[in-house]
Amino acid sequence: MELDWRGRMILRKLEEGCTIRESAAAVGISRQAVLKRQNVSPDFAQAVVAARETGKAERTFRLWLRHPFRGKRPPTGKGRGGKPRFSYGRR
Repeated sequence: MELDWRGRMILRKLEEGCTIRESAAAVGISRQAVLKRQNVSPDFAQAVVAARETGKAERTFRLWLRHPFRGKRPPTGKGRGGKPRFSYGRR
């Protein structure tokens, strides 16, 4: 399978743990363009699956870093009439 520079860069970014949206933005195309390319080329689709599997641990960590409850107590729904104790940034 011979890929152009965009295809190679997308696969490299996916292996580093980026999402499809982030890897597409790195080469200047949309997420839909990557998904279209996967539908057209089964070889590229297999390469994307393999690259996402390689970068799964890093991607999970990056998504955890952006999680709104990271470092805070999650809403329990106990007390206060069932309302969560976490206010989502509002007071």
